[in-house]
Amino acid sequence: MKRLTKAWISLILLISTLVINSLGAFGIFNGLSQKDISNMNGTLITPAPSTFSIWSVIYLLLISASIVMLVKNKDDYYGAAIDRISYLFWLSSGLNMLWIVVFSYTLIGVSALVILAFAITLSLLVRQLGKIQTGRQWLLPAAFGMYSGWLLIATVVNVASWLVSIGWQGLGIAPDVWGIIMLIVAVAVTAVVTLVTKNAILPVPVAWGYFGIYQALTTAAGYGGAYPALAMTALVGIGLLVVLVVIQLYRNHWQLLPVTPPDGI
Repeated sequence: MKRLTKAWISLILLISTLVINSLGAFGIFNGLSQKDISNMNGTLITPAPSTFSIWSVIYLLLISASIVMLVKNKDDYYGAAIDRISYLFWLSSGLNMLWIVVFSYTLIGVSALVILAFAITLSLLVRQLGKIQTGRQWLLPAAFGMYSGWLLIATVVNVASWLVSIGWQGLGIAPDVWGIIMLIVAVAVTAVVTLVTKNAILPVPVAWGYFGIYQALTTAAGYGGAYPALAMTALVGIGLLVVLVVIQLYRNHWQLLPVTPPDGI
């Protein structure tokens, strides 16, 4: 398949994803929006509503990346990117749309499996970008690094929502303790994915998610400071994630991705 054709398919799928997400946000599927369903299965680690504004940044970057790949499909770097990531991007787009539908129909357990596959697919995509970096290219690493990082924290929250939906009692362990455990695990997973993909921006959306969790835990509109240990864990997590960003930038010689030797292409 020609690169131009692949680039067009990617752009069309991205537009389709935006449409399906918009329909889901307005409750077209099953009469319930994602926010409605999240409120029905609220958890202690669900970020404040304003946190989800990050999607506008992510989709702006993805739209820009898709257009640039379409226009510059004959460029060595962008052409290699089209060859490397197109199929994974198509799969991720399909999983994104599928998640909207199953989540809208309150199939929370199924949605947790879908979003896990979604997050893994994006991590593999980001890893592929790391194999073609030839200079200070930033758009694709930023777009897909942000996308992948946000899906990591979204997966953790989705799993927590599923546990709430089935009435899981936490094996007798307090909900805030489980929240602390899940935040620690999420930082560890983010560190592993960052070290494997070498994408320095990937922890940023996770840190943003932790800030949203901290807001939800400490403001009057949320839990009003009822869980100080969990809130402190979120703050410490932000600090660790920022350190992770700095470490990876240093390892990358202050680029989002390290330059790949010619034989790595």
